Amino acid sequence: MTQTSTPPTPGSHEDPETWDVVVVGAGPGGLTTAAYLAANGKKVLVLEANQVVGGSTQVFRRAGNKFEFDVGTHYVGECGPGGRMQTTLSGLALTERINWLRQRPEGHCQIMIPGTTFQTPTGWDTYLERLIAAFPDEEEGLRRCVDIMRGIATNDRRFKRPLALLRWGVRPITTLMKACGLSADAQAVILAENGDYTWPPHRTPAAFHAGFLDHYLQTGAYYPRGGGQMIGAHLTDVIQTHGGRVRTKTRVERILIEDGRAVGVRLRDGEEIRAEAVVSAADFKKTWAELVGDEHLTRRLRRRVKNLEMTLPMFAVYVALDVDLRERDTPPLAWVWPTNDIDGYYREVAAGRCPEQMPVGISCPTAKDPEGTHSAPPGYSTLELVSWAPKEYEFWNVETGPADGGSYGRDERYLALKEELTQRVLDTAELMIPDIRERLVFCEASTPITQERFTLTTDGNCYGIAPLLKNLGPFRPRVKTHIPGLFLAGNSTEHLFGINATMYGGMGTAGAVLGRDLVQEVRDGAVFVDESRLTPVTEDFDPLLASKPGSVIRRAVRRRPRAEEPLTTP
Repeated sequence: MTQTSTPPTPGSHEDPETWDVVVVGAGPGGLTTAAYLAANGKKVLVLEANQVVGGSTQVFRRAGNKFEFDVGTHYVGECGPGGRMQTTLSGLALTERINWLRQRPEGHCQIMIPGTTFQTPTGWDTYLERLIAAFPDEEEGLRRCVDIMRGIATNDRRFKRPLALLRWGVRPITTLMKACGLSADAQAVILAENGDYTWPPHRTPAAFHAGFLDHYLQTGAYYPRGGGQMIGAHLTDVIQTHGGRVRTKTRVERILIEDGRAVGVRLRDGEEIRAEAVVSAADFKKTWAELVGDEHLTRRLRRRVKNLEMTLPMFAVYVALDVDLRERDTPPLAWVWPTNDIDGYYREVAAGRCPEQMPVGISCPTAKDPEGTHSAPPGYSTLELVSWAPKEYEFWNVETGPADGGSYGRDERYLALKEELTQRVLDTAELMIPDIRERLVFCEASTPITQERFTLTTDGNCYGIAPLLKNLGPFRPRVKTHIPGLFLAGNSTEHLFGINATMYGGMGTAGAVLGRDLVQEVRDGAVFVDESRLTPVTEDFDPLLASKPGSVIRRAVRRRPRAEEPLTTP
């Protein structure tokens, strides 16, 4: 079934400041929600505090636009035919506009721990085979551990062991691995990619880590051709060509609640915007504590928000090298651990300390995209090196957070610590790229304080509320709240976090607003976007310009912006 809607044209409402839906936050979850609502005839306004839409999927450029870096789009699972990403994009007629490139089917991520290099493959069977090959003396324990994780994560009845699942699924993943008698090295390989959700293994339910592994083992890992900004640009195009509007540099101060119902928002400059419904794709904790306010929370929700733990924030280093790493066959994705004590590192960070040896996730967009031209010119490469660090302001010598107007960028102690951690990250990256310092032509770092500044997230976190058992499954926040007219989107909802999950969840949030099961409708073949109304994409299309304030995507056929134009910093 193919279903195409014809929404009203902009300006058809008598009051131009009254909207059907206001969406707070233009990350992938908020934009997807808005796109589905606009495509189904709702007059939608998206409000974003930053100057570029996309949230953690956005990019920034440096050195006169010579180099481009992804803030958070490193690798995504379930992007093949029938996967959640393709399902989400199909209902918006975007499957041909946002192309997903599969990364090294033979091993999409290279894991390095002392003495062991492991290539994460596609498929649970191959994954088990490679683990046994790497640790042949542990075959029995590995088979047991992988069988239990596979049974938890998949619907494959061959691996369903009800009692085992009930026994182990809710327990920490470290407890399962120890019970299976796995060595520290084998455990480290299985846990090495958990930097994708930055939470201590001893506090992570086995069911969650198993589901995380399955996300990539299903069909491998993918990267969008042209970089992460393609997502925000094309979702914005759907919104704007189907009667909606996207405003950047617009910070929401309050969600207006009248007679117990959400009726709009108030901006920092005092402007009030009325709407029949409000969707908050902002940080979950700040949505309730600041945008809504305690007086509108139930006693239970008030307690939950007060005690809620968020995932640990990231520390990232962005570098450019004067060598094309594709010529060296450098893996496009890797996790490098200087030690095999995964849990130990988290314990140090949780205690407000940053160990001398830092684990690093290495992402090379130049190698991930065969054309490679969006991130660096010929003969060069870009790298995004990600780790995580303490969230406490005291650690960073910051008294007041940037979201509240605090200044930090020129503090000598902050800058000195930032440089110190940058060098530690480069030390770890040298384990995979020994001459990284010799070939380095650009280097810039971002801290949790930077992340908070640009995304307004609690503690500068990237992945929302912590994946504790009390925050998963039926305990995960629903997109429909106890306040009529108020809905949630983004990485802390029932749909979980990550680019794929938040976009898929955006479709679910839009369905909740409309009172329909959009997910099922799209699975049945519904396409809500009139593709002929989308902006033609020419060869010089610039997704970053298309994602900036006031730049209707039709203006984005210009060349890249001039170097003097302000760009998003990490």
